Amino acid sequence: MVEFGTRRSCRVALSLPIRVFGTDYRGQDFTEETRTLIVNLHGAKIQMARQLLPDAEIRLVSHATGRDGVFRVVSKLQGSGLRFTYWGVENLTPQENIWGVDIPELEAGDQVKVRVMIECPACSKREVVRMEERPLAALQEKTVGVERKCPTCLTPGLWKVIPFHEA
Repeated sequence: MVEFGTRRSCRVALSLPIRVFGTDYRGQDFTEETRTLIVNLHGAKIQMARQLLPDAEIRLVSHATGRDGVFRVVSKLQGSGLRFTYWGVENLTPQENIWGVDIPELEAGDQVKVRVMIECPACSKREVVRMEERPLAALQEKTVGVERKCPTCLTPGLWKVIPFHEA
């Protein structure tokens, strides 16, 4: 991931099960089953029970695709929970999309927001919206939805966050 305002690829909300191999802040080797929260071609925001060190290299394996890659820990990110830590990681081989989903082209508005796919509970209409990370994190942690009226079926309801389409 890059500094604010200089993103190289669109970020999408994707809770994807992963396995992380690395060395923690105490110098101990570990393997941890965890998940992504946000992904793009150049990195991800991941949830960890362990503390990491910036600039450390870790290997991530996507359970969805079986693909793996080496990532560099960029920084610890803010999170709302006490049980986990959140980390920005940079893909050292961004030409290899290990996530298995189409990452949309970068557009205006993608520098500060995350693209999220949501679905109407009544008619299953899907829509892509842009959200800031903080409200998105609340949606992902509480598995609630976004209250809105469907433009297709006109039914109000809690639209759920769903995964982006597979590549």
